[in-house]
Amino acid sequence: MQETQKTSRTWIDRLNLRVKQALFMALTYAVLLMICFLAVSPEQYDLSVGDVAPKTITASKDIVDEITTQRRRQAAADAVSPVYFKDETVSDAVMKDLEAIFSELRAVRELGTQIRAGWTNEQLSFTEADYEQASQMLPRLSLSSYQLRTIMNTDERGFESLYQSLRSATNTALVSTITEGQISDAISNIQQIVAYNTRTDLWYNIAIPTLRACLKPNMLIDQTATEENRQRAYDAVEPTVYKQDQNIVVKGDRVSAEQIAVLESLGLLRREGFDRALYIGAAIALALILATVVLFVLLFAKHLFVHGTAAMVMLIVSVLTLTICLLFGRYMGVSAMPVMLAAMLSVNLLGSRAAYVLNLAVSMLITFLTVTGYGLETSQVLSVLLMTNAGGLVSIYMLRRNPARLSVFLTGLVVGVVDATILLCLSALTSSVTMNSLTTASHALLGAIVASIMCVGLQPIFEAAFNLVTPAKLIELSNPNHPLLRRLMIETPGTYHHSMVVANLAEAAAEVIGADAVLARVGAYYHDIGKLVRPVYFKENQMGDNPHDKTDPRVSTAILTEHTRDGVELARKHHLPEQIIDMIQQHHGDTAAMYFYAKTVKQLGAENVDLNDFRYDGPKPQSSEAAILMLSDTVEAAVRSIQEPTEEKISAMITKLVRGKMEDGQLDECTLTFRDIGKICKAFENTLKGVYHQRIEYPSVDMNRARRHAQKAHKQAQVKAEESK
Repeated sequence: MQETQKTSRTWIDRLNLRVKQALFMALTYAVLLMICFLAVSPEQYDLSVGDVAPKTITASKDIVDEITTQRRRQAAADAVSPVYFKDETVSDAVMKDLEAIFSELRAVRELGTQIRAGWTNEQLSFTEADYEQASQMLPRLSLSSYQLRTIMNTDERGFESLYQSLRSATNTALVSTITEGQISDAISNIQQIVAYNTRTDLWYNIAIPTLRACLKPNMLIDQTATEENRQRAYDAVEPTVYKQDQNIVVKGDRVSAEQIAVLESLGLLRREGFDRALYIGAAIALALILATVVLFVLLFAKHLFVHGTAAMVMLIVSVLTLTICLLFGRYMGVSAMPVMLAAMLSVNLLGSRAAYVLNLAVSMLITFLTVTGYGLETSQVLSVLLMTNAGGLVSIYMLRRNPARLSVFLTGLVVGVVDATILLCLSALTSSVTMNSLTTASHALLGAIVASIMCVGLQPIFEAAFNLVTPAKLIELSNPNHPLLRRLMIETPGTYHHSMVVANLAEAAAEVIGADAVLARVGAYYHDIGKLVRPVYFKENQMGDNPHDKTDPRVSTAILTEHTRDGVELARKHHLPEQIIDMIQQHHGDTAAMYFYAKTVKQLGAENVDLNDFRYDGPKPQSSEAAILMLSDTVEAAVRSIQEPTEEKISAMITKLVRGKMEDGQLDECTLTFRDIGKICKAFENTLKGVYHQRIEYPSVDMNRARRHAQKAHKQAQVKAEESK
């Protein structure tokens, strides 16, 4: 039943942890997305066509000038010459129409001759009825009265001369082709042939209307081929593009419609909403960056997902660093950004693993935000990426074991020199080292120094706000005057002495495998503070009777296993750091109190006793330091019980105890390797040899007899001295 309840509680705890992790990731994404939007959001302007630009506006990204591009493409398409094909049937049709029209004109001329023959002296002009009759005889032409009068007054010779000349010239024009859309040109060419021997009134009143009625082009436009050529010419025109950082509008110039269109496309006008593509792209890119960081954490620093405080500190440090860097980048240039601030703070506050993760995240985010927000060139992007990575790694390497303030300032100088060197090398590779390059390098040095100063100033604030385990905090906790240690020394001297020996073992073991030796020692100081609640129930504090002899072994087990929970409560009450609390809670894992289990089995029988009822609550050690503490605690208590300890007995006992913990699965969830465990056992042996070393057996001496011999020898010496005088 108890095992079922424990399993259910474990499942619920894991579910709660997953929910908290999901909520934290959502919060992280939301906060970083807000910073990202602020960084990439361009400045907007209130401009219209014809306004004078108040400042020079540059393109925040590559953008196509659609209006100019469309105008150039249309001009290219319009410049394409049409494709023609010759219609052989047109010539015959034109000549046939010409014959038919002249037949009608001939009839009108004959009508005019007949009417004129019947004129009297009183009637010397055509009447409206005459014009109406003549017009009805010309269904193919629409002529005015004066045009009809011209043909009706023309004699046969002049008419036939016009007909023959016009027929010949039209046939010639058709042979040499008449292009579609060029009828007027063809009529002009025919006029040059016919007009010199034709009366002017006949040409304008008869010939031109006739040609316009019957003349057709025999070279027609091939619409399909022409449109294909125009489309090819249209598509061949490259778009007019404003490159990133190229001037769109120059200060003092009037803004054109084309420039307004470009500014609208970039979302730089206040009346526009926003550039959706820009923000959607930024959101997706940020999600990919965070996914990369999460994958890195899962592979190399999974414990950061468990400790909510560490994750929150990382979020705040990253947001703070990004904000400061963006401000420096906007007002002083990207080279002056204190990009290693995140690495410096995180290595001092959370350790090197967290610092590696945070440096990776911040380097990608800063590079992304500066590229999208400032529109950097390739060399500048490379410089930002190298500065953030190289500077951060150098900071972590120099501060991982020595986080003192002087070391922070020294690290700032070294990182500044490294970043300045990177910038100078890139300048030499891409162009040449100039005064501008030297200024940029000096900015990098300044940014690194500013980062170190800010690190020194911010570190105590984070330590106090989040109760973090830092070297300074551990030194403070190791002071014997700390209330809990003082109580431990006065109220439970046996436990206090035990804790000191365990601390020596844990520190020695942590040093040989590269774990945090100071954390291991301080964790050992406090690991048994729960025994302050019921000190007499623990062997090292008993001076006479053992209360367990008169207590049910199951009750004794409950009292014994309770000391980890009591320790956690005391630790939280005195605001001990979370890592120390974890070590208090995990230093027994879920091991069983075998003494009381065996005692219960003897009383009730093995079939009536469940071993799980005698186990500690756990969890098993999650870190190297917690696992070392478990082994140190087990070894010290067991070796102390050895009668006449020798090196062989101590070594055998250590090997047996450590193997037992491994076989019980207590080390399954920590990061210790078999090689680490071998080194830990050796460190235990060397430390315990010093504690339980062989003492010299002093002989018993009769002090009265020795005093008499000394007095006798003194008198003899005085006598000899007198005789020598």
